[in-house]
Amino acid sequence: MSPFLIAMTGGSGSGKSTVADALVERCREVGVTVFAEDGYYWPMAHYGSAETEAQREAIIAKVNYDDPVSKETALMARHLADLKAGRTIEQPIYDYDRHDRKAETLTLSPAPIIIVEGIHALSIPEIRPLIDLSIYVDTPDDLRLARRIRRDVTDRGRSVESVLSQYLGTVRAAHYAFTFPAKFEADLVIADEGLPAYGKVRPATEAVERMLAPITARLQAVGVL
Repeated sequence: MSPFLIAMTGGSGSGKSTVADALVERCREVGVTVFAEDGYYWPMAHYGSAETEAQREAIIAKVNYDDPVSKETALMARHLADLKAGRTIEQPIYDYDRHDRKAETLTLSPAPIIIVEGIHALSIPEIRPLIDLSIYVDTPDDLRLARRIRRDVTDRGRSVESVLSQYLGTVRAAHYAFTFPAKFEADLVIADEGLPAYGKVRPATEAVERMLAPITARLQAVGVL
């Protein structure tokens, strides 16, 4: 039996990572591989050479990281196909501080369940034929923005003004152009119950359990769990 591929998406700050983490814990005894979508952002060389820091910053400023074209989707699809075929892959690792890929890679081996989670998990045509279960985490815009502000200000040292400028300039438009349409095509739509805007949420909480329930029910129905 080939690995069962679960793709989970939702807007930035939707809580999809929390649900995905809880699902990983639930599937751990079966065997699960987590596939990081963000590793496939194009390396800096894709956009041309940058000899000075100013040139580098100018390139970065032009990239819309919320648009699927910012990722090497063909490589992503090939790696997912390899995992489903039982082959080990060397996955790229993206360095957010340098806005470039690291020299080292992450070795990923196939497992009975593969989970790919990210804002573009259901937005890339090349990987759709590989998906066995598609999930959209549906979260109100105000809650997603609150989470994004707290994350970027607290963890990344950004100003509220810069977060709002990016959100209004590219993030919101890209969400409705590329991520939101998946809500109407996903196998399951999971309603966010308003989990805390910042910080880890234990998978054992009742809210997370309710969000996880329809997913585990589907996996049990098809004999994966």
